[in-house]
Amino acid sequence: MNNVPSLVDQVPERSISTRVRNTRGKLLVAQGPNSVELDEVGIFIFKSIDGKAALRDIAARISAEYDVEYEQALADAAEFIAELAGLEMVVMRVTDT
Repeated sequence: MNNVPSLVDQVPERSISTRVRNTRGKLLVAQGPNSVELDEVGIFIFKSIDGKAALRDIAARISAEYDVEYEQALADAAEFIAELAGLEMVVMRVTDT
């Protein structure tokens, strides 16, 4: 049996040193020299990263909010969160479930 948690069961958390600035309706997220300007869906996902919701939960929220299939929402959220993790803006935490 494999005890490695699936990515969908992991919980993204914002890195403590990640900076967020809201300017003229745009959300800019920065970590060190890296920054990302978020669009509407990016803002929705970023605001859903609360250190409590697993990736699967965030995908369900996206699916409900934007009326898209869960699998598509999951793929999009995973890709976006992986990009943020690669820039050290978020970290993925394994929870005891």
